[in-house]
Amino acid sequence: LRAYLLTSPLMKGEDVSFSTTGVPEVVRGFMLILWNSYKFFLDYVNLSDWSCAKTPKNIRDELTVLDKWILAKLTDLVHQTNKSLDVYDASTPLRLIQDFVVNDLSTWYIRRCRDRASDTVFLSTTYGVLCTICKLLAPFMPFIAENMYRNLTDEESVHLTDFPMGDDTLLDNKLIADMEVVRQLVVIGHGQRKEANLKLRQPLAKFNYQAAEELSSELAEVLADELNVKQIVFDEA
Repeated sequence: LRAYLLTSPLMKGEDVSFSTTGVPEVVRGFMLILWNSYKFFLDYVNLSDWSCAKTPKNIRDELTVLDKWILAKLTDLVHQTNKSLDVYDASTPLRLIQDFVVNDLSTWYIRRCRDRASDTVFLSTTYGVLCTICKLLAPFMPFIAENMYRNLTDEESVHLTDFPMGDDTLLDNKLIADMEVVRQLVVIGHGQRKEANLKLRQPLAKFNYQAAEELSSELAEVLADELNVKQIVFDEA
């Protein structure tokens, strides 16, 4: 069977052999995570009676460091997607979108924000992210993107909207890099807990780290909360 398979790493306009091998992995590893993120948002929208109209006019002044980070990552994703599609490369955007949804949106942003899931700023931010993801996915997964987008917006069709170009005012490469440092330190910290047989629910006094520069107080707070430690100490030595 010959077909155009968008998920193929060779997909740049050529014919490729189609195989169902790997489809279950895509469903479990991406589509279900995307749908669960979408459902999580809808559940809290219904619980809090949130609507897009309730988005604060000065929302940018109320964004947390995690909100700013996910919007910066989304903007970077939009730029990279457009850059790839401009040269008829359809496989790279799919991998980037999958990585964003699984590792950034679900595993980090939504999980770290569960304690503010009914917060207006969180819901407004997540709404914008999901709508943009639907638009990015529209050429690749037209029916799922359409279903999600119409339910989110009540608009006629995601396929009648402009393709995202990205808001450069939301892009913050330093924040993206600093958050990556935080996530690397989290892996190290969890590894040290495991080696010492210290459960995560057991709070610790402090966590010392070394890096090119000291993390901001907001990022240090994220790190402390993730590792369940009372103090984060930057070791310049």
